[in-house]
Amino acid sequence: MSVETAISADPYANLAASYDRLAEWAVTDQEESPRDRVADFLQTFWRTQPRPVRAVLEICCGTGLMLAELVRRGYVVTGLDRSPAMLEQARRRLGGDVTLVHAELPDVPVPAGEFDAVISAAGGLNYLSEPRIDATFGAVARVLPPGGTFVFDVFGQGFYDRFFDPSTPRVMALELGDVAYIWTFTAPAERGFVDMAYTQFSPAARGDGAADAFVRTRDLHRYHPLPHDTVRRLAAEHGFATAEVHDNYSADPSGPHTIYDTWTLTRSAG
Repeated sequence: MSVETAISADPYANLAASYDRLAEWAVTDQEESPRDRVADFLQTFWRTQPRPVRAVLEICCGTGLMLAELVRRGYVVTGLDRSPAMLEQARRRLGGDVTLVHAELPDVPVPAGEFDAVISAAGGLNYLSEPRIDATFGAVARVLPPGGTFVFDVFGQGFYDRFFDPSTPRVMALELGDVAYIWTFTAPAERGFVDMAYTQFSPAARGDGAADAFVRTRDLHRYHPLPHDTVRRLAAEHGFATAEVHDNYSADPSGPHTIYDTWTLTRSAG
């Protein structure tokens, strides 16, 4: 027995409740960096910068996994995300002491100059087409003071080579506990994006004697690759003095097989 819902305008509305288990799987099976390693990288980078970091804004904060790690390390954090469902999970994790903002990029409705650093983890910026990523860089630049830093990760060439074949869709299935997932990856010819159709099967609320019932939901995740030359151009246009790219939160430079590009940008001093 199955019950199907309409495709949501929020691709994380159906995913939010099981997102954390998928995030753990991505770390153990898909080479994503765990949040403590990301935080280690951030702190190492921040120590090399002239501006001390205390207040941090995370855009595309999701369920608050990265925010929670930074709170444990003594930072004052604010999170921003477009998905109410993901922010609800973040609120449950973080409690009432952390500011969470519901907004969709490039809108960053926070006071300018109140943050020493802006971050974005887990590929959130790949959802933005080039006009929106351009405007988002401008919004981040407005928020940061001179010497402030912007660190984010996006999918590298290795990610697209692993999952997307321009000639045919690729399908991947996974079962984690009582939730099952099917992903279909397509790369439309001569398009500046790739698509991941996401199907989730989760237990239905039991009632009326129903047994082994589940709910099937479907969402579309559209990713826009972010080439190195595009990031460097946008960084220069929006007043960032430096823009360096690393391999998955390590000291190694990004290369053609890198799965997660990690960018470190520093605002010009004035």
